[in-house]
Amino acid sequence: MLDVFLNRLFRRHGAGHRPAQPSRAERGVPVAAAAFAYRPALIEELEREHRALQGMFAALHRAHRVGDVTACIANLQLFTNLLRAHLLKENLQLYRYLEHAHRRDRAAAQRLAALRTEMQAIGSTLSTFASAYVNASWDERRRRQLGRDLDGIGRILAQRIATEEHVLYPLYLPPQDQR
Repeated sequence: MLDVFLNRLFRRHGAGHRPAQPSRAERGVPVAAAAFAYRPALIEELEREHRALQGMFAALHRAHRVGDVTACIANLQLFTNLLRAHLLKENLQLYRYLEHAHRRDRAAAQRLAALRTEMQAIGSTLSTFASAYVNASWDERRRRQLGRDLDGIGRILAQRIATEEHVLYPLYLPPQDQR
């Protein structure tokens, strides 16, 4: 499942799929322009990834609730990998485009910088959270702490998804629709 997700995330294809497309340089698109290319399906992809993250987080929460430490660790690793891939995609494809598209709008540029900084802080928080549990020895005290941490992480995740979908993603417009 993770391989399929990562392949879709980075648009990799195995044998039997579409043939490799010529590079942007081979098609005559300047490399600098390629770094800021608009992708019409990007927001839909990111929103699907949000639903996958929410589902994986719910599975982690269920595993914790029934006391299945092995499933907790496995789900935590999957959730963390999905989240890191999602954040990387946003960083490389969404934020780069938005920063380029809104480079002349000082207020929008500041808002984007703040959102990006928040995204990086959330990524750091989640990495610390995952590291604290994945390679740790488990006992009843650690299991109870995970429950408290899951509540906080769940609130952070829900708030961030809402911010992205209602504030950030509407800024992602085709070049001809930018201010």
